[in-house]
Amino acid sequence: MKTRAKAAFSVLLVCLQLIFFLSLTGCWDSVELNRRAIVSGVAVDRGPNEAQKYVVSFQIIVADEISGENSRGVSPVSLYTGRGRTMFEALANASRQTARFLSLGHVRVLVISEAFAREGIKGIMDVLERESDMRLTSLFFISKGQPAIDCMSTMTVFGKIPSNDLVEKLETTSKQFGYSYKMEVDDVIRGIQTKGGGPLINGVYVSGASSKADSKKNLETIEPQAIIRIKGLAVFKDDQLKGWLEGEAAAGAALIRDKIKHLPVIIKMKDGSYVSCNVYQSQVHIKAELTDPEHPVFFVRITQQAAIKESSNDLELTDPQVLKDISVKLAEVTHQELEMAIVSTQKLKSDVLGFGEVLERSHPRGWKKIRDRWSRIYATSKIEIATEAVIRHTDMRTDSFQVNKPD
Repeated sequence: MKTRAKAAFSVLLVCLQLIFFLSLTGCWDSVELNRRAIVSGVAVDRGPNEAQKYVVSFQIIVADEISGENSRGVSPVSLYTGRGRTMFEALANASRQTARFLSLGHVRVLVISEAFAREGIKGIMDVLERESDMRLTSLFFISKGQPAIDCMSTMTVFGKIPSNDLVEKLETTSKQFGYSYKMEVDDVIRGIQTKGGGPLINGVYVSGASSKADSKKNLETIEPQAIIRIKGLAVFKDDQLKGWLEGEAAAGAALIRDKIKHLPVIIKMKDGSYVSCNVYQSQVHIKAELTDPEHPVFFVRITQQAAIKESSNDLELTDPQVLKDISVKLAEVTHQELEMAIVSTQKLKSDVLGFGEVLERSHPRGWKKIRDRWSRIYATSKIEIATEAVIRHTDMRTDSFQVNKPD
């Protein structure tokens, strides 16, 4: 009897396994690779009316031109544009123009026009977060004073795909010589949800002859006629663009957000000459005091380490006092950058610098009392700044050759 029971159980188990296998449908929604149109970049512009509010352009990779096999000598990317009342409708209209399925899983760059950003981007962000194929690690940009489509249609020297060129430019700039830093879709979504603040997003524009940017003639001259440039930080409040930070104010904002890896600083000496420094390390500490919830006080302290990159004058850099004087001036420049960033964002009434987050962590009960009106309180908050800088080295030599120059 036991043997029969075991045999019956085994038969039943096999039958159940067969039933489970039959219930598996496999990759029911799969699409073959040769039926996909790989989208590398997306641009969103504001249409002329509500029926065409979303003008969405897709930069699609032409695989034959990238691989070199079966190349026809045409452009390595193609641009398709759809219009609609919503992002989804614009996507559907664009898909009708292609012979393949639009694949959004490889989008590296999203560019939103300034005109659209000033109206609000929550509709765009909802689609990006809801769409299962979309990558939340795609880099986000705001097209400054130009249609976003211009950034998707500019041929570049260092890469066949314009969106990849923009990604590499941001990586280079953030690592070496600037205040720009990576801002991904997920970062923008979290920034929009910040009370009284919003995200800081890199600005981008095309300089030069934009009318010639989309042709191979832009690559045939030694000096490109049109170049994609990254410049400025877009200040948002909630999901709307409120203004821009440029130059020192943008550098100060990146310093407070602790996003700087390398930053060039030019210091003017008493004799009118200049010393160029590279700040390669910054440490930021922010404290909050909340004796009166309506009047919080913040203390920003930043310490920097820098190297001298250029000193085309007769300064004796072997003298400790000279290095100390340069360090003091570097701290003064940093203080000015931080002050400009704070004043600019307070005027815009947008806490993109994260002071509210510091207040919430250190004084959670007090924060609950004022969070609903934080943007107004932040605009008048007292923020004290303390800066300290040290010149650690002078690179491959100390004094300039002009120090020992014969009379």
